[in-house]
Amino acid sequence: MRKRVLWLPCSLLILSLVVVFPLHLRAERTTIRLQLGERKINVSGYDSSGVIFVSVRELADFLSFPVVDNPDRRKIELRLRTHRVKITASNPFLVVTSIGSGVSSSYQCANAILHFDSTYFAPAEDFIALLERLDPSGVLLESRIRKTPSLPEARAARYDITGAELEPYSNGHLLTIKTSRKLGNFEAFIAADGWLYVTVTDAVADTVALARFKTSDAVRRLQVYQYPTSVQLTFKISPDIIQVDPIVDRRTNDLLLALHSRAALEKEKQMQDKLQRARTRANLDVIVIDAGHGGKDPGTIGVGGTREKDVALGVALKLGRLIEQNLQDVKVVYTRKTDVFVELGERAKIANRENGKLFISIHCNSTERKPSSANGFEIYIIRPGKAESAIRSAENSMDVADRENKVIEYEEGYQARYQEVTNEESFILLTMRQSAFVQHSEMFAEKASNEMANLLKIQNSGVRQAGFYVLVYASMPNVLVETGYLSNRAEEKVLRSPEGQKKIAEALFKAIEGFKSAYENSLNEGQPSDPQRD
Repeated sequence: MRKRVLWLPCSLLILSLVVVFPLHLRAERTTIRLQLGERKINVSGYDSSGVIFVSVRELADFLSFPVVDNPDRRKIELRLRTHRVKITASNPFLVVTSIGSGVSSSYQCANAILHFDSTYFAPAEDFIALLERLDPSGVLLESRIRKTPSLPEARAARYDITGAELEPYSNGHLLTIKTSRKLGNFEAFIAADGWLYVTVTDAVADTVALARFKTSDAVRRLQVYQYPTSVQLTFKISPDIIQVDPIVDRRTNDLLLALHSRAALEKEKQMQDKLQRARTRANLDVIVIDAGHGGKDPGTIGVGGTREKDVALGVALKLGRLIEQNLQDVKVVYTRKTDVFVELGERAKIANRENGKLFISIHCNSTERKPSSANGFEIYIIRPGKAESAIRSAENSMDVADRENKVIEYEEGYQARYQEVTNEESFILLTMRQSAFVQHSEMFAEKASNEMANLLKIQNSGVRQAGFYVLVYASMPNVLVETGYLSNRAEEKVLRSPEGQKKIAEALFKAIEGFKSAYENSLNEGQPSDPQRD
């Protein structure tokens, strides 16, 4: 039996659920003035709806950073002295790799990378700020810019379908059908004969461009059949590929076909089964408390010798006790209750195995230089796509995530075991799965932030986002709480004291009480709950 997917213009509800990157409807050329010491230079840029984008290559040349371009994959890499920065067209995530440790992390710009005429343009403020943190040079971006005439309107394309390309991922393949306009009706299905059929009505294909399609083991052949009222693309695919899911990229109008293998679908089904079981019981009845670090991993060390693992465990046990005493219908699951080392991957497995409804990972922050004046608690979530106004941008978010993610280096053979999170494409796809939980994650994070601000004598640094490995595998709403800075003498005293840990636990418990009611109401009503109403 073949599976058919019929995509009609009326399917607006389905389209509205797809997470997409920001849409730049209009871009105007502009000249950006940079200053480095006494040197000043004008570089090319674009102004897209008030957001200024700078030419990546011209900026790199100005800063004397070597550049490696991969036009086939639409990627470019900047080679700094201590880091590599990999940039992908139409993607807001930059992948930063430390040369010394080999550890990679993702940095999210507020807007996706523009790609015009084989040239990459990055959001100027975000990009320059990142480069300055990685390799300080003192480069300044002048606020005054000079706009030049807008790009000419594109002429009507001769062909509606202009090409196709295949990109592999660790959990599947993405087949992109390039288009010059928004397509009408189309269908995509895999037939019993092992061919993938894609039929588009009222479309003309560029057969010459499609003949340049690069085949692989996954997609071994392409045939094009042009008819008076439609075009059919037929792809000979690997027997391992058994499902195709089409979506339309609302930014480019390209047709994106996600090709799933049997193994990947089985893995996805297991995750969805767990999610469905949790949703069928619309009660916040299992809370997983994760005390960060432990055993041979002390975490960060405070000015006075306080170990992060001890503070995290103290807060975790006190919070669990409050829940057990006051919320009789809630089961508390601990990833550790003593000073033992628990592997990062195992922490999420514990949470998923116990059908957790909320995952709270407790940590302490620090700066490299100690003592320092840096202070404040922070609450982190993973959010796919562009950050909204409710999420404050954090200059040190990437550094915090890098430090916490280094815990995997305590595990034997971690390079092979954590390829899915250390590989840039796979990690981005994993974060996209968090779209099912991100609203409730943000809801709890806001409540926890407010309660901690009310009860603690520690500055509220707000809700932030970063790529923490411990959160990405948790199939439930999840947050990571940085309770304060052990590198700050005053905050270290609060964090190491039983009374300070008790206050933190009480604030988190109050947040859980408010979140429990809102969470259960939203699931029972089948509607997202507004955290501001509670």
